[in-house]
Amino acid sequence: MKSSDIDQDLFTDSYCKVCSAQLISESQRVAHYESRKHASKVRLYYMLHPRDGGCPAKRLRSENGNDADLVDKNKCCTLCNMSFTSAVVADSHYQGKIHAKRLKLLLGEKTPLKTTGLRRNYRCTTCSVSLNSIEQYHAHLKGSKHQTNLKNK
Repeated sequence: MKSSDIDQDLFTDSYCKVCSAQLISESQRVAHYESRKHASKVRLYYMLHPRDGGCPAKRLRSENGNDADLVDKNKCCTLCNMSFTSAVVADSHYQGKIHAKRLKLLLGEKTPLKTTGLRRNYRCTTCSVSLNSIEQYHAHLKGSKHQTNLKNK
C-alpha cells in the first residue's frame, strides 16, 4: 500500500484509525496491517471516503448504461456495490448486517465497543447446554429433558 499524506494520518505505527486498533508492538503492527480484515476495512473506507472527493460509494449503471436513470433498489445496492437476481434477495440484503454496518459507516455513526446489559449466552449447568436467548433458556427450564436431569441429580 502506497502512503500519502492522508494515509499517514490514518495508519501510524501505534494506531490504525480505520480499524480503531491500538498497535502496541512491531509484530502486532505488521500482523494488523497485513491482515485481510484490515484490507477489507480500508477498501470500505476508501469507497465511503474517496480520495478525489467524489461521491461516496461507486454508482452502478442502470441496464441501458445511462447514469441519469435512477437505479432500481431491487436490482442493485450502490452502497455495497451488489446486484440482485430478485426483489426477495434485495430485501434480504437490505435487512442484513453487512448493509446496516456500511450504512452506519456512511452516516458516520460509531459502533459501540461493548454491549452492556445484554447477554449473548445463557448456560444451564444442570444439563450442560448453552442457549442463545432468554426465551430459549426459559423454554429449556420448562422442558422435559431439564426436568428429568433435575430429578436425577
